[in-house]
Amino acid sequence: MWVEKHRPRNPNTMIGNEEVRLAFLKWLKNWGKKSKPALLLGPPGIGKTTLVHAAADTLGYSVLELNASDVRTKTKLEERLAPSMLHSSLIEEKLLIFLDEVDGIYGRQDKGGVEFVQDLVKGSRHPIVMAANVEDDKKIQKLVKSAQVFKFQRLPPKLIEMAVKNILHREGLSLDQETLEKIVRSAKGDIRAAVNSAQVAVGAGEDVVTDMRDTSIGVVDALKLFFNASSSREALMAMRGCGAQPRDKIRAIFQSIMASGLQGEKLVKALEALSKADEIVEEIGETQNYRLLRYFDTILATKVFEALKGSDVHYKEESLPWPLQIRIWNEGKLLGEISQRLAAQHHTSSKQAALIYLPYVALLSKNSKSREDVVIARLRLDESQVKVLRKEELRVSQEVYKR
Repeated sequence: MWVEKHRPRNPNTMIGNEEVRLAFLKWLKNWGKKSKPALLLGPPGIGKTTLVHAAADTLGYSVLELNASDVRTKTKLEERLAPSMLHSSLIEEKLLIFLDEVDGIYGRQDKGGVEFVQDLVKGSRHPIVMAANVEDDKKIQKLVKSAQVFKFQRLPPKLIEMAVKNILHREGLSLDQETLEKIVRSAKGDIRAAVNSAQVAVGAGEDVVTDMRDTSIGVVDALKLFFNASSSREALMAMRGCGAQPRDKIRAIFQSIMASGLQGEKLVKALEALSKADEIVEEIGETQNYRLLRYFDTILATKVFEALKGSDVHYKEESLPWPLQIRIWNEGKLLGEISQRLAAQHHTSSKQAALIYLPYVALLSKNSKSREDVVIARLRLDESQVKVLRKEELRVSQEVYKR
């Protein structure tokens, strides 16, 4: 994707927020053990992450990057940070710790993510950089007090237009001025969205820009970019550039996976990953905490995309009626819940439980009501889980009969 291919590698080649960029470079250049950590605040798509990597590369730092959607708790943060920090201290490597989207770290005492970060920054032997999209969050306010804050603004339209034109020139392509102006207006200061839209416009036809809203591209174009991405970062850019509703993204990805003929452990892993994104949507519906939406695309790009690596899954048009798709999806989620309970009882992974234990349990339960009752009681299954287990019993017995 163009956003990765043409990402600036040097802070001097970036656009916008010049004073803030210079101040951050000065902070990193003069960093010492008593220096405060840096906190980069500003809307998405304006270059915060790009600046961190470009500045680190310019000044000879290796970057250890963690994202809040993966490591929101104290335990997760410790697991990821400890080995790399020990390694760097042994070989005296210059290491920069980058905690992206820290507004997604849990702040509750039982999770301890924010408290761990506060303790970490006090005596760190390495420069720590944090980035967040919002400032009016209680967790961020805690971090602001102990950090040097760098506030970024949305990029002006003229700069975005110049940047997009430059990329088009380097690609040997062009767009008419009217289409280019639509892209710039729709981006609303987000250079990443503008570049994504330009790539889609030259690849799918300029009329696709007419339907853009809120810096977005259509779900079909976004998923084509998603499945063809060469890295999880490219996949993330595709999802963030798509303005479709989360449920529509899940629906389209699920349909493509099911239509691909993917089987075995790959299928289990992919559907488990997709269910994690679905859980975020459900939590938003229950809590009305719409800030969680910023982590939805990250889960699709890190969990789902990584699960599909090496498989031949592409965007596929719907081939099954949506009510049937919903039923398959819901039953898959229920089987996943049963597998997790089996895994906990037998001290194995949920994948192992789904692939080996669940078919075995279903087969044993098929012709014995008493055994089925024992399984239901031990796993504490509710009515909907019992129904899907019985369907699985029938499916497994039919498979055995065929053999």
